[in-house]
Amino acid sequence: MTTGKLAAVVMSVSMLSGVFCTAGTRTLAAEKSQHTVTVKDFDGNVLDKITVDDGTKLDLSGVDTSSLEKHLDIYTQIGFSSWSSYPDKITSDITVYALYTKRAISLDAVPTKVRYYSDNGNVDLSGLKVSITSYTQRPEKDSSGKFKVDEERLNIESKCTVSPSDLKTAFADGNKASVKVYPIDSSKPIAVYDIYHYPNHGDSNLDGNVDASDASAILSFYSLASTGRTPEYKEGQKSRCDVDHNDNVDANDASLVLVYYSAASTGKSPSWDDMLAGK
Repeated sequence: MTTGKLAAVVMSVSMLSGVFCTAGTRTLAAEKSQHTVTVKDFDGNVLDKITVDDGTKLDLSGVDTSSLEKHLDIYTQIGFSSWSSYPDKITSDITVYALYTKRAISLDAVPTKVRYYSDNGNVDLSGLKVSITSYTQRPEKDSSGKFKVDEERLNIESKCTVSPSDLKTAFADGNKASVKVYPIDSSKPIAVYDIYHYPNHGDSNLDGNVDASDASAILSFYSLASTGRTPEYKEGQKSRCDVDHNDNVDANDASLVLVYYSAASTGKSPSWDDMLAGK
């Protein structure tokens, strides 16, 4: 081989080596692209930012969601439920939202029984309605771009407690008492209302019995009021005469006393609750 040809071959090999070396250098120097995942809380505030390699799976297990657990008020609590949807593999910058579950306890109705004619037994919670409503965000969005919310309501009045619970304790200091209703696992009452004791109801002449003479006394008071005069009641007497609790002492009160007395005379144990309910 001539010197010229040898030089040309050497040059060619050298050029090829440079190409291969250059290509190899570029491959080694190239870095895998990365993306930023912005994690936001319920209100759209940035909770965290995570850098991930292109094409890798997103791991959100390290995001601290404890700060999202809080009470909005005494009976409303909010906390982390799940994450909004995101791709199985991350190929671009994305935003992921924390979704909430909010639970609210509400008083829907107070107990209906507030008048008691005996101090035996317990406070009656009939008519009480208390519920817990859960609001849980779903990853799907509605037409306005907001996350959809599932709502579920659970009645919990059967789990509520009342204090004082027995009537003797409630009326220990008088014929009016304030009672408090507590939801399950709560130290804050959700309802506070007054109950009233009417001992010797219908005993209008204050002799300790309910009989026909009480009906006559009621009619006498009614007659005086009908003629424009003002009846003179002793302490607590008007309340005993106003049997139907309509703030008037009239013939209907006398009639109810006679019905009560008639039932008692036959050996029955009449109840003012039943009498006033027309039973």
